[in-house]
Amino acid sequence: MTGKENIIDLKINAVLQNSPYIPDERIVAELRRLKSLGQPPSALLMYLKNELPIVSGLYFIEYFRTAFDMSLKAAKPAAGWLSGEIPDERIDRFISEEW
Repeated sequence: MTGKENIIDLKINAVLQNSPYIPDERIVAELRRLKSLGQPPSALLMYLKNELPIVSGLYFIEYFRTAFDMSLKAAKPAAGWLSGEIPDERIDRFISEEW
């Protein structure tokens, strides 16, 4: 990990820890259920996109971290998917490797 990546991770962690936004347990439970049914990460992210009133990469990261006890590094690609930088097949591969 480069120094720049480490600084970015620290900033993201600080924002998430100080955020008043707390993941909705109903949505967290549904993410877990969808995963247990074998749905790929891209399908879970699409579910989140449709459910969340505020569409933010930080919230996507926080939901995946909460639902699947993922590290920031493992969940961070979710923000790239939301921005369109990472296509479905890549996000499925990135996140599936961490499950």
